[in-house]
Amino acid sequence: MIEDKKIPGDRLVLALISAFRTLVFELSRKGVINQDEFILMLQETAVTHREHGDPNNLADAIHALSIHLQGSPDP
Repeated sequence: MIEDKKIPGDRLVLALISAFRTLVFELSRKGVINQDEFILMLQETAVTHREHGDPNNLADAIHALSIHLQGSPDP
């Protein structure tokens, strides 16, 4: 990548989500984590944020990540 090339923020976020998904699947495949338990943990974290006021508005984003992991086929 050319160092002075700017990546739009939305593209960077989408790339991070894709990399995160790949990391979770790979860790699950190697037995380091249980993917289903991790997804449940993300969903519980979203609920906790909602219950405590969610001042940074993260609950929906955290829940969306869990849904993305849940609905994506293994790479």
